[in-house]
Amino acid sequence: MRYVFGAIAAFVLALVQASSIEQFHVLGVAPNLMLVLLTSWLVVRGLDDVLPMIAVAGITMGFIGLQTPGLVLLAMLLPLALLGVVRELHVLHSEVLLVLLLTGAATAAYESLLLLGAMATGGVLDPAGALTGVIVPAAVVNVALTPPVYAVMRLARPGPERRFSF
Repeated sequence: MRYVFGAIAAFVLALVQASSIEQFHVLGVAPNLMLVLLTSWLVVRGLDDVLPMIAVAGITMGFIGLQTPGLVLLAMLLPLALLGVVRELHVLHSEVLLVLLLTGAATAAYESLLLLGAMATGGVLDPAGALTGVIVPAAVVNVALTPPVYAVMRLARPGPERRFSF
């Protein structure tokens, strides 16, 4: 049931991301609420729960948004899968610090892969301008958006199972 709920939540949020959130610009970039949600879900629930959501979100955003479908899925899947392994290593014991660091790293990787795809298909080759104009502001905006999303995810986390022993 958790996969069904996660897939539905990812689908709905991908629709909202592609249709509405892209219209708002902070520091010159649109916040990526979907990436922030997936990173928060990764920290709270683990890699097994977030992988189906990444697939649904990447496919939905690729088809509804104006980006290449496979590139969006790849840009979401690779960084979050690798960062999920970092989460499983338990390098940091503070989940708040972990979600902030993972959101910044996932955003930088996501934006870098999208910009590399744009450059490979005939876009302007300006890595320094992309770094200062897109990647760093997007990471700052998404990290600033992370605490409220993480708080909601943390409150929605299921409690420990209560079993009676006889």
